[in-house]
Amino acid sequence: MMMIHIGIDDTDSPNGMCTTYVGALLYREISRLAHPIDLPRLIRLNPNVPYKTRGNGAVAMSFEADEKDISRIKELVLDMVKSLSDFSHENTNPGVVFLEGEVPKELTEFTYKAIWEHVSIEEAEKAAKEVGAEVHKFKIGRGIIGALASIGHPLDRFTYELLAYRGRELWGTKRRVNKESVFEMDKRFYPLTYDNVDWEKGSVLITPHGKDPVLVGIRGIDEKKVLSAFERIIFEEPVEFFQVFKTNQNTDDHLRFRRIGELKPLESAVVKGKVVKDWWEKGRHVFFELADETGKIRVAAFEPTKGFRRYVRELIEGDEIIAAGGVKEFEGVLTLNLEKFYPAKLAKKVEYKKPKCPKCGGTMKSKGDYLKCKKCGHKMPKTLIPIEVPRELKQKIYEVPPDARRHLSRPLVLPLGEERILEILKKS
Repeated sequence: MMMIHIGIDDTDSPNGMCTTYVGALLYREISRLAHPIDLPRLIRLNPNVPYKTRGNGAVAMSFEADEKDISRIKELVLDMVKSLSDFSHENTNPGVVFLEGEVPKELTEFTYKAIWEHVSIEEAEKAAKEVGAEVHKFKIGRGIIGALASIGHPLDRFTYELLAYRGRELWGTKRRVNKESVFEMDKRFYPLTYDNVDWEKGSVLITPHGKDPVLVGIRGIDEKKVLSAFERIIFEEPVEFFQVFKTNQNTDDHLRFRRIGELKPLESAVVKGKVVKDWWEKGRHVFFELADETGKIRVAAFEPTKGFRRYVRELIEGDEIIAAGGVKEFEGVLTLNLEKFYPAKLAKKVEYKKPKCPKCGGTMKSKGDYLKCKKCGHKMPKTLIPIEVPRELKQKIYEVPPDARRHLSRPLVLPLGEERILEILKKS
């Protein structure tokens, strides 16, 4: 018997297909020939890369197989990727990687590079050669980056996602899932399963909206509870089949501490800095500027984050915060797309108010450079009284709502949801 690891990526497009669907079918078929070592793995990589279709996810799986079956397994994988991938789309460039034996430490290092940075096809080919992986490229083969990286992820920390699929004749049509049953399921299983619904908006979050084969996706931290939650949902269309994946979703894998001056486009980071320019609004997006000793950056709470923006508007110049998010160019300016933030030290907020009339206690009115009492007419030099105003923000982490959350971002309701932010707080 020998161990074989299989990674696939970039089989989908905005017009249809899904790499998890290809992976789930392969996992079922290969399990007839070999012994699966674990569940198939759904590995989310750098969420900022421009080539992604949706969540930049690759799929990997590992088996113990007879040596005589290895070539048959490889042939099965390549044939299925060829037959199911959406080659008609210019951005669909599938990649398949096979690795035999133990996964070397060097491959895990490549995986985190692919989660944190922008990796080229050439870098992936070099890494594959160094670890002895077999690479298959279709078209330009950009998918080998994710395919290779998905094999290398150790999944020391993980969650689960159950993905149910629809028949091909229904792809592109509205998903028919009973809304009330999803809300009832969430009441029963939250937070062991999470991000199922948005209670504030009254919307269901487990059903995607594209032309892909996914009917629902249920996330959780307990495999049995995810399965039980799935059984509670009332489907108003047939479920073709389902598969539970082990995944790095909602682990904050993408976040690492960076100095502001080190930030580059297409990476994600946690930074600590001081607000140096109060918020302003443009096109319903809320912006402010954050600086540390190495530089400054514009920070944005974009319109889809909805109510989260009201907390951002409470920040004032002088506040020290820890901020997490993805870095991108927006309207030509390097911008941190805010996912969550922690007000580490709040500045004093002072408002200046007019005093009462010293003669009669009446209300004073500004008259250029002096004040005049509305009641008795007494005049006096314009002297305003500074008053410290209580701050609305608390020393806690604020996060975007579920429907604006990135696949990798860890909700605060989960264990260790505050870890990446609090790590920086302790160090500082």
